[in-house]
Amino acid sequence: MAKREILVCGDPRLRRKALPVRDFSEDLAQLVQDMVEAMVEADGLGLAAPQVGEAAQVIVLRREDDPDAAPVCLVNPKTVKAEGEVQQTEGCLSLPTLYGHVLRPESAVVAGYTPEGEELEVTGEGRLAQALMHEIDHLRGKLFIDRVLPDSLRWLVPDPEEEDGYRFEPTDLPEAMAAFERLRQKREERGGR
Repeated sequence: MAKREILVCGDPRLRRKALPVRDFSEDLAQLVQDMVEAMVEADGLGLAAPQVGEAAQVIVLRREDDPDAAPVCLVNPKTVKAEGEVQQTEGCLSLPTLYGHVLRPESAVVAGYTPEGEELEVTGEGRLAQALMHEIDHLRGKLFIDRVLPDSLRWLVPDPEEEDGYRFEPTDLPEAMAAFERLRQKREERGGR
């Protein structure tokens, strides 16, 4: 089980701006390891430090094109270039089972540092560009619901009648926020964050 729980929408720590990392120490290496574990356990494509309660500019990503590759970690990431625009379905580990349509760049170049302090540049297209921009938004205190296109929010609901076992059910932002508040309160009652 991952050492860190992923925060749920409504937790104020998700809305705080993350601070630049200045100390490339063992603490940073441990944070990255914990984030990767939490992301993999939750079967996510990416995770930002604020999602595990740390106000640090750190993101981790899995490469969909090479699932066996080590996750990419960027410390203090900055967007160098973003081109094009495409509407994509987006979800978030901090907003479980909620999806919506968001406009994101078709391609992006992001520069930052490895956890060891070496310069790193990541170029992404399609889903990787989307994930890079999504995680950088988290570092600014933004969630995908801040960018979602009107009337596109949907819950992913189990449904044994469907071929893949799921269906989408329309929702709106107030209903979704109320559901996440209930989930957050349940977590707090059981001693989670």
